[in-house]
Amino acid sequence: MPHERRLDVQNLTVQYKIEGNLVAVVDRVSFYIEPGEIVALVGESGCGKTQVALTLAGLLPKTAFVKQTSTGTPQTAMIFQDPLNALNPVIKVGKQIFEGIRKKERRKKEEVVSLLDSVGIDEPEKRYDQYPHEFSGGMRQRALIAMALAREPELLIADEPTTALDVTIQAQIINLLKALHKEKGLSILFISHDLSLVKSFAQRTMVMYAGRIVESAPTDVLFKTPKHPYTKALMQVASLAKDKNNFITIDGSVPDPRDYPSGCPFHPRCGVAEDVCSREFPELITDQDHNWNCIHK
Repeated sequence: MPHERRLDVQNLTVQYKIEGNLVAVVDRVSFYIEPGEIVALVGESGCGKTQVALTLAGLLPKTAFVKQTSTGTPQTAMIFQDPLNALNPVIKVGKQIFEGIRKKERRKKEEVVSLLDSVGIDEPEKRYDQYPHEFSGGMRQRALIAMALAREPELLIADEPTTALDVTIQAQIINLLKALHKEKGLSILFISHDLSLVKSFAQRTMVMYAGRIVESAPTDVLFKTPKHPYTKALMQVASLAKDKNNFITIDGSVPDPRDYPSGCPFHPRCGVAEDVCSREFPELITDQDHNWNCIHK
């Protein structure tokens, strides 16, 4: 029997019409997620990570133009990075989770209370009748996870789920996701710019820059032997490395999709760029499960 991936995305392109022109914010992205696998998608803000997530969740605005060849249609749910904005402030939390339960025959208060309890919210019966502003930041994020679980997903998309939380609560949310992954066999797409979280959580990591995935590998391999200059730069910044007593940064910023550079989009910020980098997008190099687009091997 052939092996079936939970999701296999090929040549995903997401475009928007801006000033009369179609502009790609995601450009021919291909990747896969195995059943029960945790995959991280990392990169700076503006690289296209959330657009990929919204595509998979079916939540792109109607103004988006999408092209892709994909196999696998897993039941998908998404956890957003700002729970205060994701939850309706004038509807009780329990009611919001109740409405999200996928199977109508299971839409009962007891089911919601059980979901709240499963994500570690204390006094779940009391919390059922409370509003989002009565929850702490960590509790609101747990409520969003409960809402996602109400969809009985096979694929859980977590878009920067710990960004607005302090370090202690971050660890609690990550531990909760690990427990749910183990208990339910969920596939998880974990979107983050926090490489320390990714290193301890994801089994495989993809690096995205300017609408493209420029490197992917098993997480331990990627952190041990990064190949793409952008990946190396991200890791230097994350490690708080210093050069002459100054923290190392990546010069410049992520380009506007309306004005992506020719060739390798990272070449204007790259310290090892050569003339060819500005002319041609580099071919994919593959070494076992490690893939990257760069002329440097």
